[in-house]
Amino acid sequence: MNKKSFVVVLLAICMIFSLALTANADDEFKAVYLVNGNLGDKGFYDSAASGMYRMRDELGADIKIIEMGRDETSYEGNYLDVSDQDWDMIISGTWSVKELAEQTAAQFPEKNYIFFDGEVNYDVVTTHNMMGISYLSNESSFMAGALAALMLDSGAEKIDPEQRVLGFIGSMDTANINDFLIGYIDGINYIDPSIKLLTSYVGSFEDVPKCLEMTKQLYNQGAQIVFAPVSQSNIGAVTASADADMYLIGCDQDIWAQINETDPERAKNIISSALKNVGDSLLTAVAGYMDGSMTTSENYVLGLSSGAVGLAYNENYEALVPEAIRTQLEEIKASVIAGDIKVRTAFGMTSEEIASIRDAMKP
Repeated sequence: MNKKSFVVVLLAICMIFSLALTANADDEFKAVYLVNGNLGDKGFYDSAASGMYRMRDELGADIKIIEMGRDETSYEGNYLDVSDQDWDMIISGTWSVKELAEQTAAQFPEKNYIFFDGEVNYDVVTTHNMMGISYLSNESSFMAGALAALMLDSGAEKIDPEQRVLGFIGSMDTANINDFLIGYIDGINYIDPSIKLLTSYVGSFEDVPKCLEMTKQLYNQGAQIVFAPVSQSNIGAVTASADADMYLIGCDQDIWAQINETDPERAKNIISSALKNVGDSLLTAVAGYMDGSMTTSENYVLGLSSGAVGLAYNENYEALVPEAIRTQLEEIKASVIAGDIKVRTAFGMTSEEIASIRDAMKP
């Protein structure tokens, strides 16, 4: 082969290799996550982001995360922008963007969407190009309520067994947060209906100082353990727990695991967290969509039976919660999964019904 022929062959090989790379790139599944807030909450949003990273690492997906912040006037532009681009799946969640997400999906029938932490209204998304993922948060908070109630008689030095009072602090007085409340109340009452509950709402998803002060107030008013579904303001509840040297149950992610590595003193009183494994569910949803086992024309509801919700089991949980209580909680979990224990939900309840249930628990 002469030099000229060799060059021609080499160029041909390079071109084939380049085309192969381009084809592989074109075949790569592309998923984008629109965050209706910012990462760094060590809770809900970070959990969703972890699912995106796992899509990249485990499914080979090309991913992007767009933090939209709290300026809701920018949200529509972000949805329209990504819908005009070549994403295979557009992911977003929580009640505050539900209407916008559904309207966008209906406007772009050739695109595919996942909406998590709520059910898709297919009277709006008549194009059936949006998968809904919701969680039985009431089941995980039922477990949190049973844990808190059982801990009152655990003999722990930080708990006064004569004070039959627990605490609940939520971010907002909304159905999603009140679903945690109703499940928590049912869990408490399953163990001991005589226990009372103090309830507060921060009135914000991310007001850390206010959350800190309101959680402190619950401890000062006699709450022996506080359960805190407070979204991005959870570090306020954690700090209040450390300052008061009282127990806390976190929410969404394993808050102890998130904080312990960098600030073990602040994390020391987090006995567990009521998990909503958003990241796991998003990975499952995208993998299911890719292999055809899940569709964008269906709502999927995930609970204790699927592992999507539950209590966080970690070193602190094992150190602070006696073995007998841990064993009892496993038995309770099995009963909920089997349907022998029915847990109420805030969804479908009126605000008056929720208020009545809440008020009946007051000391």
